[in-house]
Amino acid sequence: MALLEQLQRRMVEMGLVPKIVALLPVISLLCALVSTVWLAILPVEGQYRRTYISENALMPSQAYSYFRETEWNILRGYRSQIENFGDLTTAQRNRQMSQWLQEFGTKTSLYQSEEYGDSLYGILHSQRGDGTEAILLAIPWLNSENELNIGGASLGISLARYFSRWPVWSKNIIVVFSKNPNAALRSWVQAYHTSLDLTGGSIEAAIVLDYPGANDYFEYVEISYDGLNGELPNLDLVNIAVSITEHEGMDVSLHGIIPDDIDDDSYWSRLRILARGVYRGAFSGLEQVSGNEAFSGWRIQSVTLKAHGSSGSNDITTFGRIPEAMFRSINNLLEKFHQSFFFYILVAPRYFVSISSYLPAAIVLSVGFAVASLNSLINNQYQNLSFFSPCSLIAVLIWLSSMLASFIVSQFFFYVPSTSFFVLLTLMMCLIPLGGGRLWTIAEPLSHRLQCYAFLYMSLVTTSLMMVNFSLAFVVGLLAFPLTSVKSYKSFSLKSYVLLVLSHPFISIYLFGPRHELLRKLLDAWEELGCWTWFVLCLTWLPSWTLVALSANTSTKLDLAVTHKKNQ
Repeated sequence: MALLEQLQRRMVEMGLVPKIVALLPVISLLCALVSTVWLAILPVEGQYRRTYISENALMPSQAYSYFRETEWNILRGYRSQIENFGDLTTAQRNRQMSQWLQEFGTKTSLYQSEEYGDSLYGILHSQRGDGTEAILLAIPWLNSENELNIGGASLGISLARYFSRWPVWSKNIIVVFSKNPNAALRSWVQAYHTSLDLTGGSIEAAIVLDYPGANDYFEYVEISYDGLNGELPNLDLVNIAVSITEHEGMDVSLHGIIPDDIDDDSYWSRLRILARGVYRGAFSGLEQVSGNEAFSGWRIQSVTLKAHGSSGSNDITTFGRIPEAMFRSINNLLEKFHQSFFFYILVAPRYFVSISSYLPAAIVLSVGFAVASLNSLINNQYQNLSFFSPCSLIAVLIWLSSMLASFIVSQFFFYVPSTSFFVLLTLMMCLIPLGGGRLWTIAEPLSHRLQCYAFLYMSLVTTSLMMVNFSLAFVVGLLAFPLTSVKSYKSFSLKSYVLLVLSHPFISIYLFGPRHELLRKLLDAWEELGCWTWFVLCLTWLPSWTLVALSANTSTKLDLAVTHKKNQ
């Protein structure tokens, strides 16, 4: 304490406090810059770590894979019939698949959903297990690009037949054929945990197969692992997928980046994968859904394996050896995945950054909002204004009103999902700063308090969200940060107006996120998948933006009245 007192006394003697207060806007801007640079430094050698298998029982690629050319004719036989499924309804496809599954002792059932379509699932009960645990193989009829998943369905039924002949399984095997990889599969997962009669126990892990087309050969495998609301599968599952794929001689793709552009020794390659990973994590559920997202929220570790290309040196049975080997690895587990990381960012198939390394980027960004809030509070002539003064209470009332209005807006579009009205409302909100002096005015002390509460709220939200969904917290914080540079009194300029418009949540997400049918994607992501993004935008970013926009309509009348009273 004595040291702190001496330090404080020394700072007062040197006059550092007024200098620091004057530099608060610069410090806030530096926080945003440091946050961005921090993330950009992570791909530098020494900042990331090499992946490894934490759970020794997994032992990927330690056993010989038997799903080889001997199964090719069986797979081709199924595929020759599935190729004709394009003109059939989902019910007709499921009826045929159910007959095939029952031929080798699989118990099948149909989950019927009027809203999202029917899903067929079958359960192979293990001979050595107690029926309390299961591994799941999911095959959507249509993949994320709305292509008929012919190869995936052929592999799914062939692998189910192949697994039924093995007595080594200690966990049940569930095979699911859903209409699509998003709403239909998500609906089945929810029903499995709530209402289905035929179940196979707790699902430990899920693998989604995506092999569009009827081609025998493919070029490389893309491994998708992003979950909803920041939830990622255990890194061990991703590691065994990468390890097995490379062990079988196939190239690995991440986040849509082709293997030729992935270079483990290149900083720019690692930075690109990291940036793409943060982007996809922030907009998960809005972009193309691969299928593994459907299992988020149920403690089910899941990945999607997608075959790319129609030519190459890898055949379809080689692709089938990936889920085979992964099933055998998961079958070795005696407990749930828990050994490895659940919070990470991959910078290469074999390199990752842990949460302790990347979380400070969001923390510094949150501090930047807090410093901007402090600047609005004390860096003006109203710093001695009490928090219980009428001005402060009115600011709180306006903040609560903006929260209520934003909540009403978020609910309104579920009932009236009109894109035209969505665009019109956004444009009308952007006219708020131009109404100053014409429609209404706000006294200058109130404008400072509005900005103070807006930035403080953004800081609290970013801090709360970063531990659950780092990508969304970082992207929202970074895109909203121009609000801190908006001048709210006497010097509102074209620059401030441009910054205010660009930092509007809907405009900013449209410019930097998924543009096509943005409103529909935001609403469907919540209704079908339970993705929070729509409410994060409406209940956190939008109220703060509204407060800053209102603060631009400033009147100096009260300021002149206060000055005149002091002179008297």
